[in-house]
Amino acid sequence: MTDAPPTPADPGRWIRFALVMLPVGTIILGIASFGIWQWKKDQAADRSFKYALALRRTISPEGIERVAGIVRTALGQADRDLSIPAYLESTMGAENMGYAVRRERFGEGLALIDAELTGTKRPREIVMALVLYGGQPEQLESTTQAIAEALSVAHEVTGEKVVRSLRFAFIPDTPAALQRLKEGLQRDGERLMQLLVLGGPEVKSIEAISHALNTTAEGTRVLSLPATKTTQETLQSAHQLKAMLLDAAEIP
Repeated sequence: MTDAPPTPADPGRWIRFALVMLPVGTIILGIASFGIWQWKKDQAADRSFKYALALRRTISPEGIERVAGIVRTALGQADRDLSIPAYLESTMGAENMGYAVRRERFGEGLALIDAELTGTKRPREIVMALVLYGGQPEQLESTTQAIAEALSVAHEVTGEKVVRSLRFAFIPDTPAALQRLKEGLQRDGERLMQLLVLGGPEVKSIEAISHALNTTAEGTRVLSLPATKTTQETLQSAHQLKAMLLDAAEIP
């Protein structure tokens, strides 16, 4: 008795199998690829976080005095619109404080400088510490102390995790700079939730800032921090500023 010849394979069965399994395989591959990408992203973020933590420096009188001495000299020079942004960019940068500093140039040699702790959950809600520089000569010392205060706080909170983005911004004391600041927020789809202006600007200056940034319509809370003139005053104000910023930015 001879065996029956094998039944030819049904080509339709293999076609149906391919039609079912190939899309499933593509989906599984896509999920796996996303998982690997997310893992690498988390690993990179964790390395950046640990690196920033290693660069932290506690707010101190010595740190304030050192920064104030450099800034005071730079503000008194004719090229302050170049030297101040350059100093801020290098001081807050990856090698010193661990921030990714943004420098936006405009006008004739002017620039906006900012650096931030990006929010983990609501990154487009901004809490900002703002310093305006280059005003009247009688404002030199209060501006010097305001920059030293902002940098001291930024150095102590580097690497901190916050829900909203916490931004330190330094701009020339001009209407054009405020306009560029506003345009930047609008361009990036950001909402300024709270604005803390350092250096004790006059009431009319705060009104000009509020008008330029349209804070009333945006529902932005605007606070003016009193000017400081000595290291000890700045030290005390810096601790208060840190607490206010972290409270507004919300630590998760």
